[in-house]
Amino acid sequence: MTQIEITPAELPYHELIGLLVKVDSSCDPTINGLSGLVIDETRNTLKIETGLKSGLDDAASCVVTDLHTLSRMEAVNTASRVVTVPKKGTVFVFTLPERISQTGRQISVQIDGNITLSQPQNRIKNLKKSRK
Repeated sequence: MTQIEITPAELPYHELIGLLVKVDSSCDPTINGLSGLVIDETRNTLKIETGLKSGLDDAASCVVTDLHTLSRMEAVNTASRVVTVPKKGTVFVFTLPERISQTGRQISVQIDGNITLSQPQNRIKNLKKSRK
């Protein structure tokens, strides 16, 4: 299977589901510092599953190349919860695992949620256009 490499500049155009994320800042102070695994995305929100087994350091091993085979029962414990976070007015820090980052090492990328305000499939189409 061919591995897709993601550069930090291209991350806003890629699939975000399956990546580890932390809310760096938000207009809603109750979600500042929230971290977990992105499990769903809509035009205006990210759904983040918090309460990972051993924290974010060990959770990186739970992110898999084929996101549909991720066994969430193994990745999270029963104390986890799903939080819906608005993209608008929120700054996120995504962690790219070493196997998909272009540098070959785990890196963190800060993204303004306002940039990702569109349907995920439309953002991916925009990436294809920008590469031509």
